[in-house]
Amino acid sequence: MRRSHGRARGVKFERRDGQYYEQTVRQLCELARSICSSHAGQSFQFVRKEDRSPVTELDREIELALRACINSRHPDDSIIGEEFGLLEGAQGRSSARRWVIDPLDGTKAFVTGSPLWGTLIGVLNDGKPWLGAIEMPALHRRLFSFDIEAVREDDSIRTSPCSDLTAARLCTTTPDKFTSVEQSGFDRLSKSVAVHRYGGDCFNYAALATGQCDLVVEAGLAPHDFLPIVPIVQQAGGEMTDWQGQVLTENSAGKVLAASTPALHFQALQTLAVAYDG
Repeated sequence: MRRSHGRARGVKFERRDGQYYEQTVRQLCELARSICSSHAGQSFQFVRKEDRSPVTELDREIELALRACINSRHPDDSIIGEEFGLLEGAQGRSSARRWVIDPLDGTKAFVTGSPLWGTLIGVLNDGKPWLGAIEMPALHRRLFSFDIEAVREDDSIRTSPCSDLTAARLCTTTPDKFTSVEQSGFDRLSKSVAVHRYGGDCFNYAALATGQCDLVVEAGLAPHDFLPIVPIVQQAGGEMTDWQGQVLTENSAGKVLAASTPALHFQALQTLAVAYDG
């Protein structure tokens, strides 16, 4: 397997331990893909949750299946998912590991016929993003981050070398979640780049990690929306932080900036910051 030039980040671990977690992540991706395949062509009704976001029975089915698999292989680990919240590890035992699950990232895309949705699976180690996966069944596409490498199925991946804001390709899912101040920062950024596009959800980060776009900017996200993605972007050579350049954690406010290179990330941060300084 060809190694990427991604930088090793996160908490050190025993190789055998890491391999076992890698096996679980692969198994979870296969499970999510299998469930989606079994419902191919089926139309799902959705209901709105308290935050007005849509949810379908497929969201819930995938998350319950993933939770059961994780609990059987890693009973000491805690699990937090979008639909069913936090489940602590087995009583009387503890682990530094926490699984983070978004069973269907891009439910709006899913219920409107777009293929740009997927399942996000992440593992935190002592609170830091450690391993991650983006499983996109409708596109037959899967990205992982393992150890010091990011891969697409069995091929290493790499972000683009773009380091000039004026040449950058920018993606964001929707401006609907931006506050007026955030919108001001995004408008300034979008006017500075070569091209920008709306829509995409987790697909945008997959495109960034494989060199097909250069910047992803989002706001109003929950931890399950971004924590599984951080290791993939970083190990493919990119940078991913909040809008102030701080490390993303479970306590982050939900504003995310991902860039293909450190130089581009710095320029984007400076441009977004003008809105807060003005």
